[in-house]
Amino acid sequence: MNGFRYQKWDPLLIVSQIVAVQTLYYLGLGFWVLLITITIDRAPSLDYLFSYEIFNITNWSSRLFTGVFLLNALTSALAILYTVGRYKQCLDFSVTIHFYHFIACWIYNSQCPRMFSWYITQFFSIVIMTILSEHLSKKYELRTIPIASRVDL
Repeated sequence: MNGFRYQKWDPLLIVSQIVAVQTLYYLGLGFWVLLITITIDRAPSLDYLFSYEIFNITNWSSRLFTGVFLLNALTSALAILYTVGRYKQCLDFSVTIHFYHFIACWIYNSQCPRMFSWYITQFFSIVIMTILSEHLSKKYELRTIPIASRVDL
């Protein structure tokens, strides 16, 4: 985690953090999708990551993959905590992750996502990711700082 640092605008740091958090988001999502596809005996596919058609919540497997995105919000909150570590930046990074995911889904499908359930899932993912990462970051930032006492005066 980042310790105390000088508060200035550092574009290289911000871009590096965005790339790192986005990478960890897709690694976590890929891990959960791989775990679920192996469990339910399906072939892993990029469709589970980027196709909005899997959010047709009329069957149990689609609901399962919707749950995977919400579960990944928990692991992504940890990624934000350890990569960014700042309470005030959690919402920014959560929205940025999902904005780039929206763009990636648009490119992958060659059209804007059309399913309302996709947008609802992404919204709740942002909410879960933001609240958890803010809570953990605030807990980290507010912990007591140990002060070494000097015995030999």
